[in-house]
Amino acid sequence: MPVRITVREAGVSDSPDDLAILGAGERARAGRKREAAPFVTGHALVRRVLGELLDRDPAALEFARRCATCGSDQHGKPSLVNAPGWHFSLSYTGAGAIVAVAQGVEVGVDIEDLTDADFEGFARTTLAADEVAGFGSLDGHDLLVARARVWARKEAVLKATGRGLVVDPSEVLVSGPGEPARLVDWRAEEPRPAQISLADVDVTTDDHRAAVAALTDEQLVVEPA
Repeated sequence: MPVRITVREAGVSDSPDDLAILGAGERARAGRKREAAPFVTGHALVRRVLGELLDRDPAALEFARRCATCGSDQHGKPSLVNAPGWHFSLSYTGAGAIVAVAQGVEVGVDIEDLTDADFEGFARTTLAADEVAGFGSLDGHDLLVARARVWARKEAVLKATGRGLVVDPSEVLVSGPGEPARLVDWRAEEPRPAQISLADVDVTTDDHRAAVAALTDEQLVVEPA
């Protein structure tokens, strides 16, 4: 049976309404950011989507963290308190934020700005040696689109596992930019997820690419919130 993933995106803004629904800890973290607006927009988006799905006051939601690598509750993947079975993931750039929510399966989402993929060392820091050939015939805008798409897929996988950048993205191999999204190989020392599915996400901003992953072997169906 397909697994349904609820996804919503939002453009970054300086809305006081966004800041108003954040918890004290989130506002403190926002205050430490050099650019607070993306953080505030993203975390307010999480609260609004979860509030609607669970029929709760977004401002009253409580969150906890747990690192899948070291077990610390001071960092790591966040979870919703008093909502067993609900899982979510957030990603944002300077211009846009995206959240994915699923029931019964861990989920990871990532959004990438094409301009952030425009650096000389991309292949060295992000790709395995046998992935590089898939980008050889591309240049200009097409190359940046391909980079952002593959990068988003890798990050979505890592977020779904809860490992984040503890795992080198070059050790997580995904399908090439012109192919349907899937995990091809896992070469990291950390345990490979027993099952994982991956899908690209259509976003409204043409200069971004996004992907979502979930710890399931079922097909993912991406639905707007």
